[in-house]
Amino acid sequence: MKMKFRLTVNSALLLLFSVLFCGCVGTSSPPEPVYFYTLDYASPGPIFPSPAPSILKVERFSTSPPYNSQRIVYTDNGPHRNTYAYHQWIASPGDLLPYLLSRDLEFTRGFQGVFTPDSTIRSTHSVHGWIEQFLEIDTAEGWTASAIVHVTLLDDGVSDPTARMVLQRRYSAEMPCASKTPAALAKAMAEAVSKISEAVSSDINPVLFA
Repeated sequence: MKMKFRLTVNSALLLLFSVLFCGCVGTSSPPEPVYFYTLDYASPGPIFPSPAPSILKVERFSTSPPYNSQRIVYTDNGPHRNTYAYHQWIASPGDLLPYLLSRDLEFTRGFQGVFTPDSTIRSTHSVHGWIEQFLEIDTAEGWTASAIVHVTLLDDGVSDPTARMVLQRRYSAEMPCASKTPAALAKAMAEAVSKISEAVSSDINPVLFA
């Protein structure tokens, strides 16, 4: 009798473990998908009467932490910084902005040539950038996309470091989001970057004629 009782108890425990294991496996949900966003805006048309006698190369931008990754950063306008788990930029801001700026500078027809960071073409001037801020600001009134970028134009034909700098300026733009969603943030950030890009183009072209 004792042997039979042990077998019965062991069988019951095995059955219970099997039920619990199957229940855990059956109720597990698939991982949440990650949504990627880019900065989609139209390039400006030709805005300069004649191109400057210069060939530009836009270098990759350096980026302040915590914006030096693909994660979308948001804040309550205080010292806190948080990131979305399932919403990200398609590339880091330091990679996105140089290619967009290269495209926009070329479309203005204000320069003899404009090349991207991966180009091996020799340039007369190079555009360097530092992204100070690139985030979503959340308030009770709504969300805002905020971007701050420092841009430096260097003369590549000058060897003296103190004489190479042609232009250095800080650009900032804030655009309200139409709704409190990451997609609305991406659209507002695209508008902010577009304004910065336009301002950079307008500043660079005249100084190259000096």
